[in-house]
Amino acid sequence: MNKELMATAMLGRDAEDFICSDVGRYLLGCAEQEKEEALAALSKVLPWRRKKIQELQNKIWRADSFLQWVSELIITGRQAIQTMDEKEE
Repeated sequence: MNKELMATAMLGRDAEDFICSDVGRYLLGCAEQEKEEALAALSKVLPWRRKKIQELQNKIWRADSFLQWVSELIITGRQAIQTMDEKEE
């Protein structure tokens, strides 16, 4: 078996375990809440407040990035498992 494929599968499993843990659920919830709050504030900020707009956009980007990184780990891990299963057949 390919070591890289196995490492990817294990990393994906670790990410799944992480989001199922109390800490993982807490951090995912924090990211979602921060994003929602920033989006709500962004819809009300005055257009000439560029620094405030940038700050809110950065909060949204940070939350989205975190959520995307975890999702990508899980997806690539599942794909690695599927690839390994297909090679065994």
